[in-house]
Amino acid sequence: MNEEQDAFAGGRELQPESGDRPGDDPLLWSVASAMRKLGPRATMAQLAREVGTEPSVLYRRFPTVAALRESLAAAFYDRLFSHVQRARELPVDQRLDYFLRNVGLHLATSRGVLPDEFGQMANPVQRERIYALTEELLAEARQAGVVPDEVDLSDIAAIIWALRGIIAMTDAIEIDAWERHLDLVLVGLKSEGLTFTRPPMGAEALDEIIHRRRNER
Repeated sequence: MNEEQDAFAGGRELQPESGDRPGDDPLLWSVASAMRKLGPRATMAQLAREVGTEPSVLYRRFPTVAALRESLAAAFYDRLFSHVQRARELPVDQRLDYFLRNVGLHLATSRGVLPDEFGQMANPVQRERIYALTEELLAEARQAGVVPDEVDLSDIAAIIWALRGIIAMTDAIEIDAWERHLDLVLVGLKSEGLTFTRPPMGAEALDEIIHRRRNER
């Protein structure tokens, strides 16, 4: 995990960054850290005590626990998008790596804060923004020969699903274990000897899987 990927994992605290997004909210990120410590089922009173404020302060900002979780999910997603946009500033052979490491980092840091993956809790506009950027970064990587032309958007989705599973299995024990798996995946993804045993699942199947996951929430 490098210094550019500034959030908390393995005990490092997530701190607000100036300019990450309009109206970036130090109170919200303090609540995120408190929820990471206390668990996503913590009450408003418990969270307020942990961040050193009164429950009434939180209730004025977030009338319900559901509203608080929605705000946290939106904040995590906006932060992810802000970070991965920086991939465009990197050499083309580093962009997809940077994107996937930031996705993994945000999945790991939202674990224990949100009751569901923050990507499932994000609104449709946020999801479409990140999907479009993923397609763009993959297209650039293929065009530059960083990954084979056969690598499909559904392959990138499957990598992210695998990271979710590893994070869920290792959470609170070895929170950074997903990074080692991603190291292996990225080497294989760029290997000249990469071959596939079957064709990609395709856009229609990918959409169906994503929509089914949303409906299961």
